[in-house]
Amino acid sequence: VAFPPTADHSLAGKMAIESKAEVALDSLSPEEAEQFVAAFGFRSAEQPVRLYGGYASSNFKVIAKKDGEGTSRPFLLKVNYGGLNIEDIEHQLFVMNHLRTCSFPTNYPHPSSSGSLMVEQNGRSAILLDFIHGKSGDKVLAEKEDKAPAILRELAATLARLHQVDWPEERTVRDIRSGYPLCNTGDLLRGEDVEKLQADDRFKDHPFVALVHRQITWLRELYDSKVPWGLIHGDAFLDNTLYEDGPGPDCKLLALIDWEDSCVGPYVVDLAVCASATCFTAANAIMRPRLLVLLKEYQRHRKLSEVESKTFVDFMAAGALACGFYRFCEFNVRQPDATAQAKDSYRLMGERAELLLNGQIREEVLAVLEASAA
Repeated sequence: VAFPPTADHSLAGKMAIESKAEVALDSLSPEEAEQFVAAFGFRSAEQPVRLYGGYASSNFKVIAKKDGEGTSRPFLLKVNYGGLNIEDIEHQLFVMNHLRTCSFPTNYPHPSSSGSLMVEQNGRSAILLDFIHGKSGDKVLAEKEDKAPAILRELAATLARLHQVDWPEERTVRDIRSGYPLCNTGDLLRGEDVEKLQADDRFKDHPFVALVHRQITWLRELYDSKVPWGLIHGDAFLDNTLYEDGPGPDCKLLALIDWEDSCVGPYVVDLAVCASATCFTAANAIMRPRLLVLLKEYQRHRKLSEVESKTFVDFMAAGALACGFYRFCEFNVRQPDATAQAKDSYRLMGERAELLLNGQIREEVLAVLEASAA
């Protein structure tokens, strides 16, 4: 399938890892953000500052304190978009709160004066989290390529640690087939959204829609594979990490953040999505040294099973396909007035999925996977 060309053909564009669009999907003002801060029982010391990039929420850095406390400190206010239902938000809060019990590196939620971890007003809900002073992994890497091994080792070890966390048996946690998690993979598996696009005159002849339709049966069979399942992050891109930038090549992961896509799913898809996000250039060339570091370090903490190794490259393709389909639907169907950059963001992932399904890139990934297990 030949997609329309992407806009950036410069050398920098070809070599750099993909940079997600800095988006703001609503016009929530700092004054409105302050109202949410007050609803938590906190008093703002400064006007909230918008942090760009969220696809599921409007995010603000706020400096605030509870009434009666002496010193203001920073928090992250996440005001969720209307399409995110209460059950999805409660799931995120459960995950982050449980990870607190095992000191997993992430930002933890703070309760309101009434003890609730979520407040609602004007048809929107919000959560208040720790603000962690660090630099996102994608920004560290963009400035200092020699940090790549440390960044990837830290992230791989953190994912392996997540995949070995014990979860309360009495609570049913949503799984990947439920719809929303991992770029709406559950909706993709059901196939209804693809059928709607095929019936829509605007999209029925689009090459990406045709690509996704051809892979539905394969995708369902892949998720029926007998691989180990458990709680996964679902979106381990470098912009969802925070690091302390140390001297020389050193770099320490402070937090894995943004749990909107977390769910019970195959552990291997979590690692596969991370590999796809961190080990390809923006021209869709595989960076074998990075992939080797990531896979070797992960397996130093948690060994992949035989069936996980056999399906790893397929789950890389599945993750790229789901990501591309989510971006296509979000910015071309549901938000037709989105920016050109957002509209085009599906193309890279669609091309990547095809490269991983067939051809030399697939063989290269398999070779690195074999080397990592040696």
